[in-house]
Amino acid sequence: MPAELNGKHAPAVGAGGASAWMNGAKLIDTLLHPDSRVAQVLTPEESEGLENIRKLLVSTHIQQDTIPSDLTSGDNPVNLYLAEQFGGVRRKTDFKKAARSVLNGLKFIKTTKLQLAMKAESTRRIMSDHKWYLPPEWHALSTSRQNYLYGLLSYDSLVRWGYDSLELSVACGQAPLLFIGWAILCAPHAQAAMATNLGLEEPEEADNVYEFVDEFSMKPEVLCNFLRLVEADYLKENPYHNSIHASDVTQTTFALLQMGGDKFSSMPLELFGLILAAACHDMGHPGKTNSYEVNSYSDLAMIYNDSSVLENMHAARACRLLSNKSDNDLNVDILSGLQTSQKDAFRATFTKAILWTDMSQHFTKLAQLKSKISTHGTSNPAKFYINVDGRSISSVILFILHVADIANPAKPAPISVEWCDRCLDELFAQGDAEKEKSMPVSPMCDRKLTVKSDSQLGFIKFIVRPAFVLMSDLMPRVVDEILPVLEENLRYWEETKLKDDGSFVK
Repeated sequence: MPAELNGKHAPAVGAGGASAWMNGAKLIDTLLHPDSRVAQVLTPEESEGLENIRKLLVSTHIQQDTIPSDLTSGDNPVNLYLAEQFGGVRRKTDFKKAARSVLNGLKFIKTTKLQLAMKAESTRRIMSDHKWYLPPEWHALSTSRQNYLYGLLSYDSLVRWGYDSLELSVACGQAPLLFIGWAILCAPHAQAAMATNLGLEEPEEADNVYEFVDEFSMKPEVLCNFLRLVEADYLKENPYHNSIHASDVTQTTFALLQMGGDKFSSMPLELFGLILAAACHDMGHPGKTNSYEVNSYSDLAMIYNDSSVLENMHAARACRLLSNKSDNDLNVDILSGLQTSQKDAFRATFTKAILWTDMSQHFTKLAQLKSKISTHGTSNPAKFYINVDGRSISSVILFILHVADIANPAKPAPISVEWCDRCLDELFAQGDAEKEKSMPVSPMCDRKLTVKSDSQLGFIKFIVRPAFVLMSDLMPRVVDEILPVLEENLRYWEETKLKDDGSFVK
């Protein structure tokens, strides 16, 4: 896709028509793209220099194209404030510093060959040290358990729609999120390490492996440190919103990407951010809904002004951990191999994906995506990029995590039934708490009035099925691999409804 839509630097306003300024900015976007050979050999200083040039070019274009000249000329403090707050215009550039940045940004011309060699050697050293890493939780298992777990974490298993994370949680000794995250994000090295440890032949490398370890110089041990702390932040006592749910959403997100969702992403960094967002999307979940937090005037509702309360909290907890601010001495800096511009792009996808899991925004997001499909068709992934706080992010990629979060009714039975029971158990516990506090009981939270079959029929018909029908327009494999399962589950709940009250459900 075009460099200006690569999720990194696309300006939010003033794009207008082509100009010399914007042509220069687009060229630098191309050079700084994580997939470009140039970006892989630039030092942080050189990247910063090019980034400063790009900002200067974009700023100049915006100022000339969209912002009244009266606001950008002269030293009137009111005009400067308005230009900065409403036009994003920063203070005057220190041209001496800019000149130094230009020199830093152009140094790579002389050093490309040397740095390419150094990059290759560095990658070789990292891989030789870390390729065979296995988490301590693996070594704590019996050999028979290890063999069984190896089958569950094979690449062929991980891409299956009918994957059972509940089975995984039993097999791995209650660390499902750590194992699923490690197996997906460290593939194919995680699978090779397990096979070698068990004395088996290394598996043949599957198609479409993302290889994030090599791409971002990520150490599997550090990733496992990170995932271990993420998993610990999920409350085990929650029947539904626990680390098993997080592992399930992570695997489901990965499966949807492998079904063709990844074609709507322009770079590996976006996929990396999305899968990690899936792992972190419910960190610290209290087992109550946003409505409960707002209606009970909780501290969280106060902090986040009643707006996407839980989602903002999940994102904040995850970002704090990503910033390497843990309460112990563990190295959890999984982004250490990224440049500053890459970290910024990663965080934009990561946080926005978590915020898109707010169920209250479901119909709005569904309508937006339908509109894009109606207007542009599905053949050009670039048409699905949207501007988010000055960055270009794929709306399909963001929607995939939301869909993965509501996908339980689209999984084969008995997996879907077990998740239904867990979800209702948690909702009923909330209803009990609401009654104790003399609060209005939220829908589907009254254990005396809620009928399980009714809850699932409504959820599937009005929420889940329309979402996956839409996804089938974007990813044709959904038609044969997911929609039939969904229809079968719908029939199951209709039959259950008939048994419950003897009525015919249309």
